[in-house]
Amino acid sequence: MLQNINMLDFRKKAGQVIDEAFYRKDRFVIKRKNKPVAVLVPVEDYEYLMDEGDIEVYSKSRIKEFEKQDKLNPEEKILAKQLLKSR
Repeated sequence: MLQNINMLDFRKKAGQVIDEAFYRKDRFVIKRKNKPVAVLVPVEDYEYLMDEGDIEVYSKSRIKEFEKQDKLNPEEKILAKQLLKSR
């Protein structure tokens, strides 16, 4: 279960929150000034995510590089975007 918790409450109940993640497999979004700053997940979730060899994280600049290298013509790009939206 995904739960939101603000930073102050997390500081007050860190042990309890960590226990809930460990024993009950709860997941937490930790927020500061109502903005997400961190996520606390059970170790099994973390291991699963990190073991996936095909997952890559790209920065915005790297995504722009990919777009520049894209060989699709404008009509093909429009079609590709429409197909992605329909999924």
